[in-house]
Amino acid sequence: MIISVSGEYYVLESDIFPTQEELEEFFQDLGENDILELRVKSTSPFHINQFYLKNHLDFTNLALEKSADTFEKAARICPYNSPVPVKDQAGNCVSIIKRVPTYYNHFYRYDGELDLFFLNRYDCIALHGLNEYSIELYKYILPLWRGSCVYLIGAEWRDFLDVLPQHPNLQITVLDCLAGFPSPEFLSDNLLLPVLRKDSTVPALPGAPGVLHIVPGLPQNEDLSRYRKGIMYYDEIMTLTFMFSYVIHPGTKNPGRKFFIIDGDFRLEGIYGIQLKVFTAARYALAKGYLPAFKIISSDANIYSDYKNEDIWDKFFLQPENDSMDDILASCYLALSPNMNLMNTLRFIMDELSQGSRLSWPHGILNERIKGYIAGRQRRFLPYPERTLGVLIRGTDYTKTHLPGHARHATVDMVIQKIEEVTDSWEFSQIYLATEDAEICAKMKTYYGNRLTCTDQERYTLEPGQLLMDLHQTKEGGKGFRLGAEYICSVSLLAQCGALIASGNCGAYDEAIKENGGRYKHIYKFEF
Repeated sequence: MIISVSGEYYVLESDIFPTQEELEEFFQDLGENDILELRVKSTSPFHINQFYLKNHLDFTNLALEKSADTFEKAARICPYNSPVPVKDQAGNCVSIIKRVPTYYNHFYRYDGELDLFFLNRYDCIALHGLNEYSIELYKYILPLWRGSCVYLIGAEWRDFLDVLPQHPNLQITVLDCLAGFPSPEFLSDNLLLPVLRKDSTVPALPGAPGVLHIVPGLPQNEDLSRYRKGIMYYDEIMTLTFMFSYVIHPGTKNPGRKFFIIDGDFRLEGIYGIQLKVFTAARYALAKGYLPAFKIISSDANIYSDYKNEDIWDKFFLQPENDSMDDILASCYLALSPNMNLMNTLRFIMDELSQGSRLSWPHGILNERIKGYIAGRQRRFLPYPERTLGVLIRGTDYTKTHLPGHARHATVDMVIQKIEEVTDSWEFSQIYLATEDAEICAKMKTYYGNRLTCTDQERYTLEPGQLLMDLHQTKEGGKGFRLGAEYICSVSLLAQCGALIASGNCGAYDEAIKENGGRYKHIYKFEF
Protein backbone atom coordinates (compact mmCIF):
# COMPACT_ATOMS: atom_id res chain seq x y z
CA MET A 1 0.00 0.00 0.00
CA ILE A 2 1.21 3.50 -0.85
CA ILE A 3 0.87 5.89 2.09
CA SER A 4 1.60 9.56 2.73
CA VAL A 5 4.49 9.97 5.20
CA SER A 6 6.09 12.81 7.11
CA GLY A 7 9.44 13.88 5.71
CA GLU A 8 11.60 16.85 4.79
CA TYR A 9 12.43 17.83 1.21
CA TYR A 10 15.78 19.50 0.44
CA VAL A 11 17.08 21.01 -2.79
CA LEU A 12 20.82 21.26 -3.53
CA GLU A 13 22.20 23.02 -6.61
CA SER A 14 25.82 22.22 -7.36
CA ASP A 15 28.39 22.49 -10.13
CA ILE A 16 29.85 19.10 -9.27
CA PHE A 17 28.42 15.82 -8.08
CA PRO A 18 28.88 15.29 -4.30
CA THR A 19 30.96 12.31 -3.19
CA GLN A 20 29.45 9.27 -1.46
CA GLU A 21 31.05 10.44 1.79
CA GLU A 22 29.53 13.92 1.49
CA LEU A 23 26.09 12.49 0.83
CA GLU A 24 26.36 10.07 3.74
CA GLU A 25 27.37 12.95 6.00
CA PHE A 26 24.39 15.01 4.78
CA PHE A 27 21.96 12.19 5.55
CA GLN A 28 23.56 11.24 8.86
CA ASP A 29 21.02 13.11 10.98
CA LEU A 30 18.05 12.89 8.60
CA GLY A 31 15.05 10.58 8.74
CA GLU A 32 14.36 7.65 6.45
CA ASN A 33 11.62 9.59 4.64
CA ASP A 34 13.70 12.71 3.95
CA ILE A 35 14.59 13.39 0.31
CA LEU A 36 17.34 15.42 -1.33
CA GLU A 37 16.73 16.81 -4.83
CA LEU A 38 20.12 17.25 -6.48
CA ARG A 39 20.55 19.64 -9.40
CA VAL A 40 23.96 19.47 -11.06
CA LYS A 41 24.47 22.08 -13.81
CA SER A 42 22.25 21.39 -16.81
CA THR A 43 21.38 17.77 -15.98
CA SER A 44 17.86 16.78 -15.03
CA PRO A 45 17.25 16.77 -11.27
CA PHE A 46 17.29 13.47 -9.47
CA HIS A 47 16.51 12.36 -5.95
CA ILE A 48 18.49 10.76 -3.16
CA ASN A 49 17.23 9.19 0.06
CA GLN A 50 18.73 6.95 2.71
CA PHE A 51 17.48 3.76 1.06
CA TYR A 52 19.08 4.56 -2.31
CA LEU A 53 22.26 5.75 -0.62
CA LYS A 54 22.74 2.72 1.65
CA ASN A 55 22.03 0.25 -1.14
CA HIS A 56 24.24 2.07 -3.70
CA LEU A 57 21.39 2.31 -6.19
CA ASP A 58 21.54 4.51 -9.27
CA PHE A 59 19.94 7.85 -8.51
CA THR A 60 17.05 8.87 -10.72
CA ASN A 61 14.20 11.34 -10.88
CA LEU A 62 11.64 9.81 -8.54
CA ALA A 63 9.08 12.62 -8.61
CA LEU A 64 5.44 11.99 -9.47
CA GLU A 65 3.02 14.68 -10.59
CA LYS A 66 0.17 15.46 -8.22
CA SER A 67 -3.14 14.26 -9.65
CA ALA A 68 -6.16 12.20 -8.73
CA ASP A 69 -4.24 9.15 -10.00
CA THR A 70 -0.93 9.73 -8.20
CA PHE A 71 -1.35 6.90 -5.71
CA GLU A 72 -2.55 4.48 -8.38
CA LYS A 73 0.51 5.24 -10.52
CA ALA A 74 2.79 4.94 -7.49
CA ALA A 75 1.36 1.48 -6.75
CA ARG A 76 2.74 0.30 -10.11
CA ILE A 77 6.25 1.76 -9.92
CA CYS A 78 7.31 2.60 -6.36
CA PRO A 79 9.83 0.27 -4.69
CA TYR A 80 9.51 -0.75 -1.05
CA ASN A 81 11.23 1.40 1.61
CA SER A 82 11.95 4.31 -0.71
CA PRO A 83 10.15 7.63 -0.20
CA VAL A 84 8.99 9.36 -3.39
CA PRO A 85 8.22 13.08 -3.78
CA VAL A 86 4.96 14.33 -5.27
CA LYS A 87 5.11 17.69 -7.05
CA ASP A 88 2.49 20.17 -8.15
CA GLN A 89 2.47 21.87 -11.56
CA ALA A 90 4.80 24.59 -10.27
CA GLY A 91 7.42 21.99 -9.35
CA ASN A 92 6.92 22.28 -5.58
CA CYS A 93 7.03 19.15 -3.43
CA VAL A 94 3.60 18.89 -1.84
CA SER A 95 3.77 15.37 -0.44
CA ILE A 96 6.08 12.43 0.22
CA ILE A 97 4.71 8.95 -0.32
CA LYS A 98 6.05 5.46 0.33
CA ARG A 99 5.12 1.80 -0.16
CA VAL A 100 4.56 -0.23 3.01
CA PRO A 101 3.70 -3.95 3.40
CA THR A 102 0.07 -4.97 3.21
CA TYR A 103 -1.77 -8.25 2.77
CA TYR A 104 -4.20 -6.88 0.23
CA ASN A 105 -3.27 -6.25 -3.39
CA HIS A 106 -5.37 -5.97 -6.54
CA PHE A 107 -5.52 -4.63 -10.06
CA TYR A 108 -7.28 -1.33 -10.65
CA ARG A 109 -10.05 -2.98 -12.63
CA TYR A 110 -13.75 -2.24 -12.17
CA ASP A 111 -15.40 -4.37 -14.87
CA GLY A 112 -17.18 -6.39 -12.23
CA GLU A 113 -19.10 -5.69 -9.05
CA LEU A 114 -18.26 -3.01 -6.48
CA ASP A 115 -19.76 -4.44 -3.30
CA LEU A 116 -20.97 -1.89 -0.75
CA PHE A 117 -23.00 -4.24 1.44
CA PHE A 118 -20.68 -3.74 4.41
CA LEU A 119 -20.07 0.00 4.07
CA ASN A 120 -23.81 0.60 3.70
CA ARG A 121 -24.26 -0.57 7.28
CA TYR A 122 -22.85 2.78 8.39
CA ASP A 123 -24.08 6.35 8.05
CA CYS A 124 -20.69 7.86 8.86
CA ILE A 125 -17.19 6.89 7.67
CA ALA A 126 -13.83 8.19 8.91
CA LEU A 127 -10.95 7.61 6.47
CA HIS A 128 -7.76 7.80 8.51
CA GLY A 129 -4.67 8.85 6.63
CA LEU A 130 -4.04 9.67 2.98
CA ASN A 131 -3.06 6.48 1.20
CA GLU A 132 -3.60 4.40 -1.89
CA TYR A 133 -6.72 2.70 -0.54
CA SER A 134 -8.34 5.71 1.13
CA ILE A 135 -8.01 7.58 -2.20
CA GLU A 136 -9.59 4.67 -4.08
CA LEU A 137 -12.48 4.50 -1.62
CA TYR A 138 -12.91 8.26 -1.86
CA LYS A 139 -12.94 8.31 -5.68
CA TYR A 140 -14.93 5.21 -6.57
CA ILE A 141 -16.96 4.14 -3.54
CA LEU A 142 -18.21 7.26 -1.76
CA PRO A 143 -20.37 8.32 -4.76
CA LEU A 144 -22.18 4.96 -4.52
CA TRP A 145 -22.42 4.81 -0.73
CA ARG A 146 -25.78 5.26 1.03
CA GLY A 147 -24.34 7.23 3.96
CA SER A 148 -23.92 10.98 4.17
CA CYS A 149 -21.15 11.93 6.61
CA VAL A 150 -17.43 11.55 5.87
CA TYR A 151 -14.44 12.52 8.00
CA LEU A 152 -11.04 12.71 6.31
CA ILE A 153 -8.51 12.39 9.11
CA GLY A 154 -5.06 13.87 8.55
CA ALA A 155 -3.78 17.24 7.36
CA GLU A 156 -2.24 15.59 4.28
CA TRP A 157 -5.73 15.25 2.77
CA ARG A 158 -5.74 19.02 2.15
CA ASP A 159 -2.82 18.65 -0.27
CA PHE A 160 -4.91 16.55 -2.67
CA LEU A 161 -8.50 17.74 -2.36
CA ASP A 162 -8.07 20.20 -5.22
CA VAL A 163 -7.39 17.33 -7.69
CA LEU A 164 -9.88 14.83 -6.27
CA PRO A 165 -13.50 14.68 -7.48
CA GLN A 166 -16.11 16.64 -5.55
CA HIS A 167 -18.96 14.84 -3.77
CA PRO A 168 -21.66 17.52 -3.30
CA ASN A 169 -24.18 15.06 -1.84
CA LEU A 170 -21.88 14.18 1.07
CA GLN A 171 -21.01 16.13 4.18
CA ILE A 172 -17.20 15.96 4.13
CA THR A 173 -15.08 17.29 6.98
CA VAL A 174 -11.27 17.34 7.04
CA LEU A 175 -9.69 17.05 10.48
CA ASP A 176 -5.94 17.47 10.90
CA CYS A 177 -6.19 15.01 13.77
CA LEU A 178 -8.95 13.44 15.82
CA ALA A 179 -9.03 14.09 19.55
CA GLY A 180 -8.11 10.93 21.40
CA PHE A 181 -6.53 9.31 18.35
CA PRO A 182 -2.79 8.78 17.94
CA SER A 183 -1.15 10.22 14.84
CA PRO A 184 -1.37 8.28 11.54
CA GLU A 185 2.16 6.93 12.07
CA PHE A 186 0.98 5.10 15.16
CA LEU A 187 -2.15 3.73 13.53
CA SER A 188 -0.02 1.25 11.62
CA ASP A 189 1.21 -0.24 14.90
CA ASN A 190 -2.13 -2.02 15.39
CA LEU A 191 -3.08 0.03 18.42
CA LEU A 192 -6.69 -0.31 19.54
CA LEU A 193 -8.14 3.10 18.81
CA PRO A 194 -10.91 5.02 20.57
CA VAL A 195 -13.95 5.84 18.45
CA LEU A 196 -15.40 9.09 17.18
CA ARG A 197 -18.52 8.64 19.29
CA LYS A 198 -17.93 6.89 22.59
CA ASP A 199 -21.23 5.06 22.31
CA SER A 200 -20.49 3.80 18.79
CA THR A 201 -20.67 0.04 18.56
CA VAL A 202 -21.32 -2.23 15.60
CA PRO A 203 -24.32 -4.54 15.90
CA ALA A 204 -24.02 -7.69 13.82
CA LEU A 205 -27.17 -6.87 11.85
CA PRO A 206 -26.93 -5.33 8.36
CA GLY A 207 -28.26 -1.83 8.03
CA ALA A 208 -27.34 -0.75 11.56
CA PRO A 209 -26.29 2.92 11.76
CA GLY A 210 -22.96 3.92 13.28
CA VAL A 211 -19.50 5.27 12.67
CA LEU A 212 -16.92 3.19 10.81
CA HIS A 213 -13.26 4.07 11.31
CA ILE A 214 -11.02 2.76 8.53
CA VAL A 215 -7.38 2.85 9.61
CA PRO A 216 -3.97 1.71 8.32
CA GLY A 217 -2.44 -1.44 9.79
CA LEU A 218 -2.12 -5.19 9.32
CA PRO A 219 -4.97 -7.36 10.65
CA GLN A 220 -4.08 -10.08 13.13
CA ASN A 221 -5.93 -13.13 14.41
CA GLU A 222 -7.42 -11.07 17.22
CA ASP A 223 -10.80 -11.13 18.94
CA LEU A 224 -13.73 -9.09 17.65
CA SER A 225 -13.46 -6.16 20.08
CA ARG A 226 -11.98 -3.82 17.45
CA TYR A 227 -14.73 -4.68 14.98
CA ARG A 228 -17.42 -4.25 17.64
CA LYS A 229 -16.12 -0.72 18.25
CA GLY A 230 -16.38 0.20 14.60
CA ILE A 231 -12.70 0.00 13.64
CA MET A 232 -11.59 -1.78 10.48
CA TYR A 233 -8.30 -1.90 8.61
CA TYR A 234 -8.03 -0.77 4.99
CA ASP A 235 -7.02 -4.33 4.02
CA GLU A 236 -10.34 -5.64 5.29
CA ILE A 237 -12.52 -2.94 3.72
CA MET A 238 -10.78 -3.21 0.36
CA THR A 239 -11.30 -6.97 0.30
CA LEU A 240 -15.01 -6.68 1.11
CA THR A 241 -15.57 -3.86 -1.38
CA PHE A 242 -13.42 -4.82 -4.39
CA MET A 243 -13.43 -8.62 -4.07
CA PHE A 244 -15.43 -9.15 -7.28
CA SER A 245 -14.38 -6.05 -9.22
CA TYR A 246 -11.83 -7.65 -11.58
CA VAL A 247 -13.71 -9.56 -14.29
CA ILE A 248 -12.50 -11.07 -17.55
CA HIS A 249 -14.35 -12.86 -20.38
CA PRO A 250 -11.89 -15.44 -21.75
CA GLY A 251 -14.32 -17.72 -23.62
CA THR A 252 -17.90 -18.64 -24.40
CA LYS A 253 -18.48 -21.65 -22.17
CA ASN A 254 -20.89 -21.77 -19.22
CA PRO A 255 -23.21 -18.89 -20.21
CA GLY A 256 -25.24 -17.65 -17.27
CA ARG A 257 -22.65 -18.87 -14.72
CA LYS A 258 -20.32 -16.48 -12.89
CA PHE A 259 -17.11 -18.06 -11.62
CA PHE A 260 -14.89 -16.62 -8.91
CA ILE A 261 -11.24 -17.79 -9.17
CA ILE A 262 -9.57 -17.72 -5.76
CA ASP A 263 -5.82 -17.15 -5.58
CA GLY A 264 -3.56 -15.81 -2.84
CA ASP A 265 -0.02 -15.30 -1.61
CA PHE A 266 0.09 -17.84 1.22
CA ARG A 267 3.56 -17.92 2.74
CA LEU A 268 3.38 -19.37 6.26
CA GLU A 269 0.11 -21.27 6.01
CA GLY A 270 -0.09 -25.03 5.90
CA ILE A 271 -2.60 -26.96 3.81
CA TYR A 272 -5.44 -26.64 6.28
CA GLY A 273 -4.67 -23.02 7.07
CA ILE A 274 -4.99 -22.30 3.35
CA GLN A 275 -8.24 -24.28 3.21
CA LEU A 276 -9.69 -22.33 6.14
CA LYS A 277 -9.16 -19.03 4.34
CA VAL A 278 -10.08 -19.97 0.78
CA PHE A 279 -13.17 -21.90 1.88
CA THR A 280 -14.36 -18.82 3.77
CA ALA A 281 -13.97 -16.78 0.59
CA ALA A 282 -15.63 -19.53 -1.45
CA ARG A 283 -18.72 -19.74 0.76
CA TYR A 284 -18.97 -15.96 0.71
CA ALA A 285 -18.75 -16.00 -3.09
CA LEU A 286 -21.54 -18.59 -3.22
CA ALA A 287 -23.73 -16.34 -1.07
CA LYS A 288 -23.05 -13.53 -3.56
CA GLY A 289 -24.11 -15.61 -6.56
CA TYR A 290 -20.68 -16.77 -7.77
CA LEU A 291 -19.37 -20.29 -8.35
CA PRO A 292 -15.99 -20.57 -6.58
CA ALA A 293 -12.95 -22.29 -8.01
CA PHE A 294 -9.36 -22.49 -6.78
CA LYS A 295 -6.21 -21.75 -8.72
CA ILE A 296 -3.50 -20.82 -6.21
CA ILE A 297 -0.54 -19.74 -8.32
CA SER A 298 0.70 -16.72 -6.34
CA SER A 299 2.21 -18.66 -3.42
CA ASP A 300 5.72 -19.13 -4.76
CA ALA A 301 7.20 -18.78 -1.25
CA ASN A 302 4.98 -21.50 0.21
CA ILE A 303 6.60 -24.83 1.08
CA TYR A 304 4.19 -26.67 -1.24
CA SER A 305 5.34 -24.76 -4.33
CA ASP A 306 8.13 -26.31 -6.42
CA TYR A 307 8.44 -23.59 -9.03
CA LYS A 308 7.17 -20.11 -9.88
CA ASN A 309 3.43 -19.84 -10.64
CA GLU A 310 2.77 -23.48 -9.84
CA ASP A 311 -0.84 -24.21 -8.90
CA ILE A 312 -0.49 -25.65 -5.39
CA TRP A 313 -4.23 -26.37 -5.18
CA ASP A 314 -4.28 -28.66 -8.21
CA LYS A 315 -1.43 -30.74 -6.72
CA PHE A 316 -3.68 -32.12 -4.02
CA PHE A 317 -7.34 -31.27 -4.57
CA LEU A 318 -10.26 -31.25 -7.01
CA GLN A 319 -12.53 -28.35 -7.90
CA PRO A 320 -15.98 -28.15 -6.28
CA GLU A 321 -19.07 -29.20 -8.24
CA ASN A 322 -16.98 -31.44 -10.50
CA ASP A 323 -16.04 -28.53 -12.78
CA SER A 324 -12.70 -28.85 -14.55
CA MET A 325 -10.33 -25.90 -14.45
CA ASP A 326 -9.92 -26.05 -18.23
CA ASP A 327 -13.67 -25.52 -18.69
CA ILE A 328 -13.78 -22.81 -16.05
CA LEU A 329 -10.94 -20.86 -17.70
CA ALA A 330 -12.85 -20.95 -21.00
CA SER A 331 -16.00 -19.52 -19.44
CA CYS A 332 -17.62 -16.26 -20.44
CA TYR A 333 -17.47 -14.68 -16.96
CA LEU A 334 -14.57 -14.97 -14.52
CA ALA A 335 -14.05 -12.76 -11.48
CA LEU A 336 -10.43 -12.92 -10.27
CA SER A 337 -9.77 -12.56 -6.56
CA PRO A 338 -7.43 -9.95 -5.11
CA ASN A 339 -4.65 -11.10 -2.82
CA MET A 340 -6.31 -11.19 0.57
CA ASN A 341 -5.47 -12.58 3.98
CA LEU A 342 -8.66 -13.57 5.78
CA MET A 343 -7.92 -13.16 9.48
CA ASN A 344 -10.50 -13.64 12.25
CA THR A 345 -12.44 -10.41 11.78
CA LEU A 346 -12.86 -10.79 8.04
CA ARG A 347 -13.77 -14.47 8.37
CA PHE A 348 -16.42 -13.57 10.95
CA ILE A 349 -17.99 -10.98 8.66
CA MET A 350 -17.98 -13.30 5.65
CA ASP A 351 -19.33 -16.24 7.64
CA GLU A 352 -22.09 -13.99 8.96
CA LEU A 353 -23.38 -13.42 5.44
CA SER A 354 -22.71 -16.86 3.98
CA GLN A 355 -24.53 -19.02 6.53
CA GLY A 356 -26.17 -21.83 4.61
CA SER A 357 -23.67 -21.75 1.74
CA ARG A 358 -22.02 -25.13 1.30
CA LEU A 359 -19.33 -26.33 -1.09
CA SER A 360 -20.13 -29.58 -2.87
CA TRP A 361 -17.54 -32.20 -3.81
CA PRO A 362 -19.28 -35.03 -5.73
CA HIS A 363 -16.09 -37.13 -5.88
CA GLY A 364 -14.48 -35.90 -2.66
CA ILE A 365 -12.00 -33.08 -2.36
CA LEU A 366 -8.79 -35.12 -2.77
CA ASN A 367 -7.45 -35.91 -6.23
CA GLU A 368 -6.61 -39.48 -7.26
CA ARG A 369 -2.88 -39.12 -6.66
CA ILE A 370 -3.41 -38.13 -3.02
CA LYS A 371 -6.05 -40.81 -2.49
CA GLY A 372 -3.59 -43.46 -3.66
CA TYR A 373 -0.85 -42.05 -1.44
CA ILE A 374 -3.09 -42.27 1.63
CA ALA A 375 -4.39 -45.76 0.85
CA GLY A 376 -0.88 -47.20 0.60
CA ARG A 377 0.19 -45.77 3.95
CA GLN A 378 -2.99 -46.75 5.72
CA ARG A 379 -2.24 -50.40 5.01
CA ARG A 380 1.27 -49.97 6.41
CA PHE A 381 0.74 -47.70 9.40
CA LEU A 382 -2.91 -48.04 10.49
CA PRO A 383 -4.06 -51.64 10.00
CA TYR A 384 -6.55 -51.60 12.91
CA PRO A 385 -7.97 -48.06 13.09
CA GLU A 386 -10.92 -48.89 15.35
CA ARG A 387 -8.53 -50.22 18.05
CA THR A 388 -6.10 -47.27 17.72
CA LEU A 389 -5.85 -44.08 19.75
CA GLY A 390 -4.97 -41.13 17.51
CA VAL A 391 -2.61 -38.60 19.08
CA LEU A 392 -1.92 -35.20 17.53
CA ILE A 393 1.03 -33.26 18.98
CA ARG A 394 2.09 -30.04 17.27
CA GLY A 395 5.66 -28.84 17.76
CA THR A 396 8.02 -26.74 15.57
CA ASP A 397 6.33 -23.39 14.84
CA TYR A 398 3.74 -23.99 17.57
CA THR A 399 6.29 -24.33 20.37
CA LYS A 400 9.78 -23.18 19.33
CA THR A 401 8.54 -19.99 17.61
CA HIS A 402 5.02 -19.09 18.64
CA LEU A 403 3.33 -17.19 15.82
CA PRO A 404 0.56 -14.62 16.47
CA GLY A 405 -2.84 -16.28 16.40
CA HIS A 406 -1.49 -19.78 17.08
CA ALA A 407 -3.04 -21.57 20.03
CA ARG A 408 -0.86 -22.78 22.90
CA HIS A 409 -0.11 -26.51 22.84
CA ALA A 410 0.59 -29.09 25.51
CA THR A 411 4.08 -30.54 25.89
CA VAL A 412 4.76 -34.14 24.98
CA ASP A 413 5.02 -35.01 28.70
CA MET A 414 1.54 -33.59 29.32
CA VAL A 415 0.14 -35.65 26.45
CA ILE A 416 1.81 -38.82 27.73
CA GLN A 417 0.29 -38.21 31.16
CA LYS A 418 -3.16 -37.86 29.59
CA ILE A 419 -2.72 -41.07 27.58
CA GLU A 420 -1.87 -42.93 30.78
CA GLU A 421 -4.97 -41.52 32.47
CA VAL A 422 -7.34 -42.87 29.81
CA THR A 423 -5.56 -46.13 28.92
CA ASP A 424 -7.93 -48.38 30.87
CA SER A 425 -11.22 -46.59 30.22
CA TRP A 426 -10.80 -45.86 26.50
CA GLU A 427 -9.92 -49.43 25.44
CA PHE A 428 -7.27 -49.16 22.71
CA SER A 429 -4.31 -51.39 21.88
CA GLN A 430 -2.31 -49.17 19.49
CA ILE A 431 -1.34 -45.52 19.38
CA TYR A 432 -1.04 -43.60 16.12
CA LEU A 433 1.03 -40.39 16.38
CA ALA A 434 0.64 -37.42 14.03
CA THR A 435 3.45 -34.90 14.45
CA GLU A 436 5.94 -32.98 12.33
CA ASP A 437 8.39 -32.64 15.23
CA ALA A 438 11.34 -35.07 15.29
CA GLU A 439 12.03 -34.65 19.02
CA ILE A 440 8.40 -35.35 19.96
CA CYS A 441 8.30 -38.42 17.73
CA ALA A 442 11.53 -39.81 19.22
CA LYS A 443 10.30 -39.36 22.80
CA MET A 444 6.96 -41.02 22.07
CA LYS A 445 8.71 -43.98 20.39
CA THR A 446 11.00 -44.41 23.37
CA TYR A 447 8.07 -44.37 25.81
CA TYR A 448 5.59 -46.58 23.94
CA GLY A 449 7.81 -48.83 21.81
CA ASN A 450 5.94 -51.17 19.47
CA ARG A 451 2.54 -49.87 20.61
CA LEU A 452 3.23 -46.65 18.68
CA THR A 453 2.92 -46.23 14.92
CA CYS A 454 3.47 -43.15 12.75
CA THR A 455 3.94 -42.52 9.05
CA ASP A 456 7.29 -42.27 7.31
CA GLN A 457 6.97 -38.51 6.75
CA GLU A 458 10.02 -36.29 7.17
CA ARG A 459 10.15 -34.64 10.61
CA TYR A 460 12.06 -31.61 11.78
CA THR A 461 13.92 -30.06 14.68
CA LEU A 462 13.85 -26.27 14.93
CA GLU A 463 15.84 -23.81 16.95
CA PRO A 464 14.01 -21.12 18.96
CA GLY A 465 13.05 -18.29 16.63
CA GLN A 466 13.20 -20.53 13.55
CA LEU A 467 10.19 -21.31 11.38
CA LEU A 468 9.46 -24.52 9.52
CA MET A 469 9.38 -22.64 6.21
CA ASP A 470 12.98 -21.53 6.88
CA LEU A 471 14.06 -25.13 6.23
CA HIS A 472 12.39 -25.18 2.81
CA GLN A 473 13.78 -22.12 1.08
CA THR A 474 15.47 -24.18 -1.63
CA LYS A 475 12.97 -25.44 -4.19
CA GLU A 476 13.39 -29.04 -5.27
CA GLY A 477 11.33 -30.85 -7.89
CA GLY A 478 8.59 -32.89 -6.22
CA LYS A 479 9.40 -31.71 -2.70
CA GLY A 480 6.31 -29.51 -2.48
CA PHE A 481 4.03 -32.42 -3.33
CA ARG A 482 5.76 -34.71 -0.83
CA LEU A 483 5.42 -32.20 2.01
CA GLY A 484 1.73 -31.65 1.31
CA ALA A 485 0.97 -35.31 0.76
CA GLU A 486 2.70 -36.29 4.02
CA TYR A 487 0.70 -33.77 5.99
CA ILE A 488 -2.64 -34.64 4.38
CA CYS A 489 -2.00 -38.35 4.86
CA SER A 490 -0.98 -37.91 8.50
CA VAL A 491 -4.23 -36.12 9.31
CA SER A 492 -6.36 -38.47 7.21
CA LEU A 493 -5.11 -41.48 9.17
CA LEU A 494 -5.67 -39.59 12.41
CA ALA A 495 -9.31 -39.09 11.38
CA GLN A 496 -9.77 -42.85 10.97
CA CYS A 497 -8.75 -43.74 14.53
CA GLY A 498 -11.20 -44.77 17.21
CA ALA A 499 -10.36 -41.97 19.66
CA LEU A 500 -8.37 -38.73 19.67
CA ILE A 501 -6.09 -36.75 21.98
CA ALA A 502 -4.80 -33.41 20.67
CA SER A 503 -2.17 -31.14 22.21
CA GLY A 504 -4.20 -28.03 21.29
CA ASN A 505 -6.26 -26.34 18.64
CA CYS A 506 -4.93 -26.11 15.07
CA GLY A 507 -5.96 -26.70 11.49
CA ALA A 508 -5.02 -30.37 11.65
CA TYR A 509 -7.30 -30.90 14.66
CA ASP A 510 -10.24 -29.20 12.95
CA GLU A 511 -9.68 -31.23 9.79
CA ALA A 512 -9.45 -34.52 11.70
CA ILE A 513 -12.73 -33.78 13.49
CA LYS A 514 -14.40 -32.89 10.19
CA GLU A 515 -13.15 -35.97 8.32
CA ASN A 516 -14.03 -38.26 11.22
CA GLY A 517 -17.66 -37.20 10.99
CA GLY A 518 -18.55 -37.87 14.63
CA ARG A 519 -17.22 -41.45 14.73
CA TYR A 520 -14.63 -40.85 17.48
CA LYS A 521 -15.63 -42.70 20.66
CA HIS A 522 -13.61 -40.28 22.79
CA ILE A 523 -12.03 -36.87 22.18
CA TYR A 524 -9.74 -34.83 24.41
CA LYS A 525 -8.14 -31.54 23.39
CA PHE A 526 -5.84 -29.50 25.64
CA GLU A 527 -7.12 -25.97 26.19
CA PHE A 528 -4.98 -23.11 27.53
